Amino acid sequence: MPRAIGANSKLHMAVESVYGTPPGGDWRLLPFQTCTLGAEQPLLDADVIGVGTNRDAAAPFRDILTVAGPVVVPVDLNNIGHWLRLLLGPPTTTGTSPDFVHAFASGAPALPSNSIEIAFPDVPNFDVISGVRADTFEIDFSPSGAANATVGLIAQGSARGTTSVAGAPVAHPYLPFNKAQGSIRRNGAPLAQITGGRVSFTNSIEAVRTIRNDLRLEGADPGIARATGQVTSRFADTLLLDDAASGAPIELEFAYTINAARSLTVVLHEAYLALARTPIEGPAGVEAAFDFRAAFNAAAGRMMTVTLRNQIEGYA
Repeated sequence: MPRAIGANSKLHMAVESVYGTPPGGDWRLLPFQTCTLGAEQPLLDADVIGVGTNRDAAAPFRDILTVAGPVVVPVDLNNIGHWLRLLLGPPTTTGTSPDFVHAFASGAPALPSNSIEIAFPDVPNFDVISGVRADTFEIDFSPSGAANATVGLIAQGSARGTTSVAGAPVAHPYLPFNKAQGSIRRNGAPLAQITGGRVSFTNSIEAVRTIRNDLRLEGADPGIARATGQVTSRFADTLLLDDAASGAPIELEFAYTINAARSLTVVLHEAYLALARTPIEGPAGVEAAFDFRAAFNAAAGRMMTVTLRNQIEGYA
């Protein structure tokens, strides 16, 4: 009997036109590294006395159904746009083939939902998760390694079957970034002596639970959008220390770049740095880790803009 293995698993995704309703047609095959999205329903003890003839417990009962979990995906030039659309809403797309520019903005009043199928063809088992919304997103910058992003998901419900509903899945060409292609800028100028960086974003989604016998969520409503993170640098000058001490906002730009027409750029238009220590932890170099928080910028009309430059015409 075959057993499910991760190497044979697939992740298919499609945009929903109605929240919680999986669409028909051919879905999209997306690359991923790990996925723990799925349904959980814990059992609770029934503290009932007098059911049996001794002190043994009565049968437990099922609690609420929760469908959530993170997925770790490569920061891929072509496919990351589908996750950004789920996180921030449809982009504003400009340009002509083969050079398109997709601008995703934070703070959209409403967010889209997708359906995701987690396929285990060895079993066979296909878990169709509907009403998926992206709550959190984190991307990491360091001198070396693969560029990955973690997307936190919350969904309305899940249904398992023995056949796929994804039709004949289609795929964009896989073209991943690596961390050696990363850069961080302050007010448009490259930051030197940077050893690491991290950008975290949340939609602050609230799971809306109502009384319904199918155990599904009524909805997943976005709250305050927040962007936070950290920049770590060697203590070679007081540039970032001065920014933190003054309390004045700066613009921070995090980018992965292949060339001028192929890049991913995250711009925090108004970022505030927390004052950081410069600890001496031995004879090695001194580093300072600056936490930051972003805020709405009146000139930009948003807190954060993510710009993706590639050859994909659109993310519908």
